Amino acid sequence: MNLNEKKIDRRILRILLPIAILLVLILILLYNFGTASRQTAKSMVEDALLKETGNFAAQIYDELDVMTRMGEAFRDMIILTPINKPIETLPMIGTLCNNSDAYMVVYCDAEGVGLTQNGIKVNVSKDNFLHFENNQTQYYAYLQKEKIMQAEAVVSVIPIIKENQVDGYILMYYSVSRIRKVFSLNPTYTNAFFVFSVDDGLIITTEGLSAPPSVGTTQLQLLADMDPAHDPAPVQTAMAKQQNISVNLAIENDPRYVIYSPIGINDWYIAIGFEKSQYDQLLNDQWGSMRNLITYLLVLIFIFVFGMMGTMGLMRIFYLKHHRKLQKEVDLDLLTGLNNKMATERKIEQYLTNHREALAMLCVLDLDNFKEINDSLGHVAGDDVLKIIGAMMRERFGDDYVVGRVGGDEFIIFSKAITTTEAALEEMEEVKNLMVIPMKLGETEISISVSIGAAEYPADATDFKELYKSADKALYQAKKNGKNQLCKAEKPVSTNKSKEGVTNEA
Repeated sequence: MNLNEKKIDRRILRILLPIAILLVLILILLYNFGTASRQTAKSMVEDALLKETGNFAAQIYDELDVMTRMGEAFRDMIILTPINKPIETLPMIGTLCNNSDAYMVVYCDAEGVGLTQNGIKVNVSKDNFLHFENNQTQYYAYLQKEKIMQAEAVVSVIPIIKENQVDGYILMYYSVSRIRKVFSLNPTYTNAFFVFSVDDGLIITTEGLSAPPSVGTTQLQLLADMDPAHDPAPVQTAMAKQQNISVNLAIENDPRYVIYSPIGINDWYIAIGFEKSQYDQLLNDQWGSMRNLITYLLVLIFIFVFGMMGTMGLMRIFYLKHHRKLQKEVDLDLLTGLNNKMATERKIEQYLTNHREALAMLCVLDLDNFKEINDSLGHVAGDDVLKIIGAMMRERFGDDYVVGRVGGDEFIIFSKAITTTEAALEEMEEVKNLMVIPMKLGETEISISVSIGAAEYPADATDFKELYKSADKALYQAKKNGKNQLCKAEKPVSTNKSKEGVTNEA
């Protein structure tokens, strides 16, 4: 590749480099945008599932709270209504049971003896959930198996306060199975599992687990059983602070995205474990359109890049081809078809730059008595002589030489990578002798001769300028010696004693 071609490549590189930098910046921006978009989509999915879980926890709390508020309203009625016997409360507690989510309502005295809404006499003190230390505030209790209907229940205990003393209780029983039913009816929780825990994290009911936990298992124990490698500390901390928390559990053959959410009653908690595939599908739905946009932009960028590279490649091929054609035309001496002066010097300098260790020889040729041909036969005849010599040189010298016309009748022959000085000089001797062959110009036959000055690289000079000076000085010596001579480095190397000229060995 020559210097001009390198310049062309540098020009193309100057065009491509800003484009490449811009594309890299765009790719970095797209990567950051994609990462941020995926993180945003992930946050949106997690927030949606967290909200869904929180809504379910709130639904449980709301049902218990509405039920309790109705009970407190009826308690206020009972306080304001003169009641002589417990049986007189049956219409009120019957109405309360029929219009609330409680499956059973009990009115009892401070000792736990009373009636259900059906008039059945009961003693709830056997269930051990009444606080007999004169607790005057409403609270909730969990019964794994209440003694009246043998059902698992959450009981809202509503004290009846008279004269600043607990006079009795309204007890509203809320079925735990109702919580499981509400969970099962929600399509969002298809294939999800549900765990409900009460005081101290004790699990009271589950739904969707392949193997329900044993009695007495807590939320943290179940977490450790599901994924022994998972650190339970963050969940424990969140539960202590009554906060929501989500975790990924690597359950064997069934990975889950689990959300823990407080009910808002005591330290009761629910945990909903969504299938990882459901989580991934929601994430894909949320991020899918953005991902498709990024993919589309990447495809466009790659099409642009490859299109630009292809265009630049074609431009380079076309430009180099066109440049070489123009360079060839610019380098050409129109009269002889040889290299002109500038091209000759450039090619020799380029070769010397790239082949500093090579042996080479530069010869300067000058036609003898060429002015007499121009004066006697005219400049047209002189031009014809130069054309003939140019044709002879083009035929005689190939790619191992740089041959050019550098003046009116002055030529340069640069022999690349010569083997020996003697061989190169012998070749130039042959060229000198070749020039004395008679030439026919129209009806006129003429005979010319040539004087040659030779300089060897790097023995005589190490750059073109000095090498040319040495060869030109040798040419001057050849002219001085009687013309039709070949001289090297200011010393005559041969003498031709014939009529055409004499060559002296130096």
